[in-house]
Amino acid sequence: MKLRRIQYFFSDFRIGQLFKLERIFTEEDVKIYANLIKDFNPIHIDEYAASQSIFKHRVVHGMLSSSLFSTLVGTNFPGAIYLDQSIFFKAPIFIDEQVIAQVLIQDIKLKKGRSILKLNTTISKMDQKIAVTGEAKILIN
Repeated sequence: MKLRRIQYFFSDFRIGQLFKLERIFTEEDVKIYANLIKDFNPIHIDEYAASQSIFKHRVVHGMLSSSLFSTLVGTNFPGAIYLDQSIFFKAPIFIDEQVIAQVLIQDIKLKKGRSILKLNTTISKMDQKIAVTGEAKILIN
């Protein structure tokens, strides 16, 4: 199998460039993820237990929702290497709730012929409330 070399240039990107993805995490998504990583916290999988929590409903795993950042990087910057990601959980994302994930190019540095992009990462709810925020750094060859 021959791999195709992916090459980007510094000029392919600009500060302020924004990439978005809308998503609804279903009950099935949460069950599959829970089984995959073996995180069976009742807040995610048990409606009764979740109803007794501060959220009153089951919530999507934080790392499942945050995986949207990787999706945005992988689809918009093919071949990029993740260097760093900070994540701050600000509000719960409920099962079957629509969200919008975004990565915004905040800074671009050219180092040894490679681009290092600093990204502002955000997941918003449809009421504009921020659910997840953070920053990422990626390397583009």
